[in-house]
Amino acid sequence: MNGIRRLNKTIEVYRPLQVVPIDFRFPGDVSACFGLQATVVGRFPVDRPVIPAFGEYSLEFEGKKIHPVNFIVPWVSQEVFSDATQHRPDLLPLAVQVGASRMITGFYHDLDRQRLDAPPRTSDLQEEPVFQPYSVRFTFHCYRA
Repeated sequence: MNGIRRLNKTIEVYRPLQVVPIDFRFPGDVSACFGLQATVVGRFPVDRPVIPAFGEYSLEFEGKKIHPVNFIVPWVSQEVFSDATQHRPDLLPLAVQVGASRMITGFYHDLDRQRLDAPPRTSDLQEEPVFQPYSVRFTFHCYRA
């Protein structure tokens, strides 16, 4: 192995309960994927500093031949993030050899936690919470060929 390479793939979520397809290829110098991190990027008007299941994702490798990942993505407020309250998702270990196809496919599904975890309305005149578009960053930890 000639070192480690971290590859980022970012997707955008524009509406509640949206399913976003994931479809891309690893570069030619990647020989194996040993881990994955998924992080929600955005600020939301919610009461809780951590939402353990903000969305879910499923990934397949090598043209749908290998399906090692079906997992949830948490959200952690940046205002309260510290070493004492660290809830960042750790590296999800994988052991996927990357072959000729190099394809990664799958989806991300928003679980509508912005609306469900929004602060309660204080009056009937207050509007319903508005969905805030956000990003999900997938970081693949790979070995170089």
